[in-house]
Amino acid sequence: MTIRWAYGVTTVLERRDTLLPKTLKSLASAGFDKPRLFVDGCTSASFYDRFSGLSVTVRIERIRTHPHWVLSLIELFARNPQVERFALFQDDLVCYKNLREYLDKCRYPDRGYWNLYTVPENESVVPPDPTGQKSRAVGWFRSNQRGKGALALVFSNAVCLKLLSSLHLYDRMRDPHRGWQSVDGAVVTALQQQGVEEWIHNPSLVQHTGDVSTMGHQAYPKPTTFRGEDFSALELLTKQVPA
Repeated sequence: MTIRWAYGVTTVLERRDTLLPKTLKSLASAGFDKPRLFVDGCTSASFYDRFSGLSVTVRIERIRTHPHWVLSLIELFARNPQVERFALFQDDLVCYKNLREYLDKCRYPDRGYWNLYTVPENESVVPPDPTGQKSRAVGWFRSNQRGKGALALVFSNAVCLKLLSSLHLYDRMRDPHRGWQSVDGAVVTALQQQGVEEWIHNPSLVQHTGDVSTMGHQAYPKPTTFRGEDFSALELLTKQVPA
């Protein structure tokens, strides 16, 4: 069965000519060549005419990170309610070639979602390589459930609907200090409340390219396991251990 995807990139106008082009190039090499761009703080989609063939949604009045991410996922679902997979990427990442094809061949976890960005603190949950090599196993593993990083999250249709129906996802927007930030924490908490776990991959399937977030935070320590943009994700199939 061919797996149908709906996917998009959340971004801001300030990154149109800096981090975004590299992200889109890498995603295209990965098989995600037609993302919808969701732009927070932009008066016209015409600013993105240089990215021919891409659909663009703009929010003229900026609503900031968490509300922007939630509305972007709602729109992806509303436009594509029948697809099997939803992916929302941020505008400051690179990934492996053939990543989409690799993900299509992976078993999606029952009552789980994928975080394609494996922060160093999650590397410790990965067991040793069963072949006895001095490395850790390749494949999907339950994370430490702290939900660190929302660079690239993937949801099944059912899990996406669970997430969008979570009161926590919206109620946290009322917090005057943190309601606009920490997408990763909002997602993991909302889904934990519904019995859905976060799964991470070793090696990390994406790498962060931004040093300072649009929220002004310093970036998390970057994964040490990312193998570079020229690496083909399909090479991982022969080494993967069962989840």
